[in-house]
Amino acid sequence: MGERVYRAREFATLAGITIKALRYYERLGLLKPRRSAAGYRLYGERDLEKLQQILALKFLGLPLNEVRRALERTPEEFSEALRMQRRALSERQGQIERAIRAIDAVEKIPCSTPALQKLIEVMRVHDAIEEMKRYYATDAEWERRERYYEEGPGPEWRDLYRDAAALLNADPADGRVQALADRWLALTVRAAQGDPEVQQDSHRAWADREHWPAAMKARVQEFQLEEVTELITRAALCARKKYFSEEAWNKVVEERRRSGMCPSTWQARVDLFRAVEKAIDGGTADREGKAFADEWRRIVEVESGGDEDVRTGLWRCWRDRRNWSAVVRWREEGLCGMNGERFEQVAAQIESASRDPG
Repeated sequence: MGERVYRAREFATLAGITIKALRYYERLGLLKPRRSAAGYRLYGERDLEKLQQILALKFLGLPLNEVRRALERTPEEFSEALRMQRRALSERQGQIERAIRAIDAVEKIPCSTPALQKLIEVMRVHDAIEEMKRYYATDAEWERRERYYEEGPGPEWRDLYRDAAALLNADPADGRVQALADRWLALTVRAAQGDPEVQQDSHRAWADREHWPAAMKARVQEFQLEEVTELITRAALCARKKYFSEEAWNKVVEERRRSGMCPSTWQARVDLFRAVEKAIDGGTADREGKAFADEWRRIVEVESGGDEDVRTGLWRCWRDRRNWSAVVRWREEGLCGMNGERFEQVAAQIESASRDPG
């Protein structure tokens, strides 16, 4: 049997398009029908297949002047063209979503401001948000924080910034400021674990805030982030102050200035805790207890610099382990390279073998 042929109207009905569209595709050179002896356009099965390809590419958003070139490409070239179109559609989708969010934001602004002016302000914010993407290496990292840049700090962060702003001139060792530092740490841990309600800038972004776009810098000023961050930093540095006399604490601060944030004994701490952990697992902790106690006393002695008042403060802090603030616990666990229940188990083993009169 020969190939079935269709006249233009019949073919258009079969394909689900108009006669006008058929003529247009013909003028662009996309579809070239045969002619009958009487000059009528005739279409066959291969024309129907090609038309379906044209309509599929048009559906994907490919301009008609690009469709012919796409159909002439090799399979490898065609696959690359599809990937490029996918990227273009993704970008367009992002633009559409940003436009919708911009309209939503404009509708929330009081009507006293001219609509166009409001829209321009929102567009500037969205442009600034796009610039912040450069601080994130993967789409997953950006998606986790995009909401933060669009909406600003979540309610819990805003509450903390408000409370901190009222205490900017307070002593960082004050109990209220110390409580703020604990809240800050808890929110930061939740953010690091991926909680979308408390996301914040990445360390890389915050470190480069001097080069942020103006709209993001305005947010820093709005919430006094520079001042609040400085307050929390100072609070963390003096979280253990209550365990020391004033004179002893001044010596601790001076030693920290001289040697840096991390004490020289940190590796000895890590080694000791790992050794005790291994002994607990092996059932030899009690037998090795004296050696562990001697090493812990040596570490405390080194950290005290041989000063009796400082030594007393260190032991007072250690004995109060179960009442540590979140910041103190974070510091001590970090220095020992162990946290949670495992830290508690090892610390209890050391404590039972190294009772010190203080």
